Amino acid sequence: MPAMRARVASLVVVTVVGGWGCAGAPEDDAARPNDGMFRDFLDGKVDSAGHPLNARVTAASALCPGAGAETEDGVVLDGPCEGELEGSAQRGELVVNVRVKVREMGEEEGEGEGEVITVRVVERDGRVSVEDTITETRVRERGEWIDVAVAYWSDGEPRTIAIVPEGAELELAYVEVFPRRFRMVLSPGSGVLADEDLLTVEMAQDDVVERVELDGIDVSERWRELDEAGRIVRTDTGFRRLFTVSVGELAPGRGEVAQLRVRGGGEVARMELLRAPAPCTYEGDPAGVPVLLTGFQPFPADGWHENVSEVAVRALRPSSLPGVRVMRLVLPVEYDRAAATVRDAIARCAPAAVVSFGQGGGAIALEETAYNLKDTGEVAGGVPDNRGVIAAALPIDPAAPAERATSLPLAAIDRALRTLGERPARSDDPGRYICNNVFFTSTGLSDRAGFVHLPYTTRFDDAERARWGRVAEAIVAASAERF
Repeated sequence: MPAMRARVASLVVVTVVGGWGCAGAPEDDAARPNDGMFRDFLDGKVDSAGHPLNARVTAASALCPGAGAETEDGVVLDGPCEGELEGSAQRGELVVNVRVKVREMGEEEGEGEGEVITVRVVERDGRVSVEDTITETRVRERGEWIDVAVAYWSDGEPRTIAIVPEGAELELAYVEVFPRRFRMVLSPGSGVLADEDLLTVEMAQDDVVERVELDGIDVSERWRELDEAGRIVRTDTGFRRLFTVSVGELAPGRGEVAQLRVRGGGEVARMELLRAPAPCTYEGDPAGVPVLLTGFQPFPADGWHENVSEVAVRALRPSSLPGVRVMRLVLPVEYDRAAATVRDAIARCAPAAVVSFGQGGGAIALEETAYNLKDTGEVAGGVPDNRGVIAAALPIDPAAPAERATSLPLAAIDRALRTLGERPARSDDPGRYICNNVFFTSTGLSDRAGFVHLPYTTRFDDAERARWGRVAEAIVAASAERF
């Protein structure tokens, strides 16, 4: 859909994602205001160095001594690094994660297709268990640490690993090995679903559905009754088990919007069941610029606290915004599904601009650039969205450009926030999670679109809610000027 032209009766779309706990004011020159974005996924689940608690970690200097010059963080490889793969005696599906930094690309790189590194796990007889070659397109940023993960099925026999630079200068930190549990995934994801549509719960083969909730009410007994009556279809594969049931049978009395949450095998996943798209209903000045203000649901799926972006959306006072009328919308924390909700709102409600909020780190971060990439490689094993999907080095739109710049008036937004006593920071790294997914999509659909991360916050009293409402009001007012 082509970008809409701005006009007095236009719509401003404001989207917002996750966040919580009151952080202190950041420094103006904060270099990475979104650090800590994934702290809820790491807390209690990895050790202080970021490894999964059950990982076997081998430092580069121990894996391949003499392979290159040692640094404070690892080894700059002169050539291939080969050594015994610690932890390969474990049985089942294992993840081998290689922590590496691409210091320089080879001379042939530059067009995005040049090979950078090959990771190969080899059996004793020389057969290759798994191999993956990373090209330049899969390297987010030169000079930054990335995780290259491969998975294979282990029979408990010893393996070796080869890490081969392909014309690039690499610094290797460590290799870690840990079991790969199959995460629970709900399908088809949040959206408009009829009663006859099917829901699928996909999980590890030996796991069972332990608890099912609809709008916070335990309906596990209904699940068990449907299962015993054969109304839930089970399908087993080599590693997975799928449970399939119709929406109408599981949730016969659902309302216009229903929240489904499932627990099983130590995992929790959630999705939203809609009977119809959200109506284009606005509050505020009837003659003003229509603004779609959206926030994200709490995440992870078992998140215990509110999302600062949703708090900001709910706390905004349309009456304080002369010349603006607001429609509020809360997005699911799901790859592509959240972006699809915004795309639909733009198409039906004719927005002139899209302003998106999200959960970040310790600062209000005014995002400058969106990236055509879905990836959470900065966390070993990846970060799932709320329905359980993990995206690794995947484009949002293969036909779209690699980057899109914000078209929000960031200078005006900055001034408005500083008038409130806030200290926003500029950011060129919105992550590659759901926030960036929405940001990239919206900038391709509207002449005025962009994204603002709000600081991670976990506790909200009345004063804190009012603060984030004022922040949202200032951003919306600045974004809606000069239409």
